[in-house]
Amino acid sequence: MRELGREMATGALQDARRLCDQDQVFTLHGKEWHQLAGVVGSEYNTSTGLFAEWLPYAGAASMLEMGCGCGVAAVTGALAGCREVVAVDINPHAVASTKLNAERYGVGDRVDCVESDLFAGLEPDARFDLVFWNSPFIDGDTERADGDYFADHFFDPGYRLHERFLTELPQRLTDSGRAFLGFSSAMGDADEVAAIAKRNGMDMRPFRSESFSVPRQEMGTAEVFQRAADERGEIVIDLSLVELVR
Repeated sequence: MRELGREMATGALQDARRLCDQDQVFTLHGKEWHQLAGVVGSEYNTSTGLFAEWLPYAGAASMLEMGCGCGVAAVTGALAGCREVVAVDINPHAVASTKLNAERYGVGDRVDCVESDLFAGLEPDARFDLVFWNSPFIDGDTERADGDYFADHFFDPGYRLHERFLTELPQRLTDSGRAFLGFSSAMGDADEVAAIAKRNGMDMRPFRSESFSVPRQEMGTAEVFQRAADERGEIVIDLSLVELVR
């Protein structure tokens, strides 16, 4: 199904570059969120909002949101009782957006916003009870300009980012820490990511998932959509939260 993900992500990236080029405020799950120019947000945060509702915050004193975007999960975790939350993104505009949203909801003192390439900007001994990454699960690439972070929201060529993340993840968890990826088996290669996790001593297990169907005609005329459609002419897309278990 990787070709379906690549086709969908290419179109979504074009839309994001056009629609996310200025500051906005969007509504998600009854809350308003700041989205600064240069950050993928708005409807593209729907999956993060869903995963943020599903994450098991109970008992987690510390949390890391990797690739925080507008900080939906980080702020939700802080509001749910996580006392120390770190929100990380390589995109400085995302870090600033998350800081605005944390302050908006009164948890600025609990959410530390860090510009970082994965774990690189964190203290070497930082450990977390809960780690979440709504990962760029499309194994593909596109042309990139300097300072254009939009592609990183959708694409991870060769799953090199996932490899780096999963290599370091075990040592970034507390003894009872739990880690989760936001994913889609319809658009990403779950088997490949599971194999990377296995090489690093972790199993990838389903935690919670929700699927929806879209008529093929609404997706476009590309052959990939015809091949992905079922006998009813529907394309089934999943949004899945998977747990990485040591």
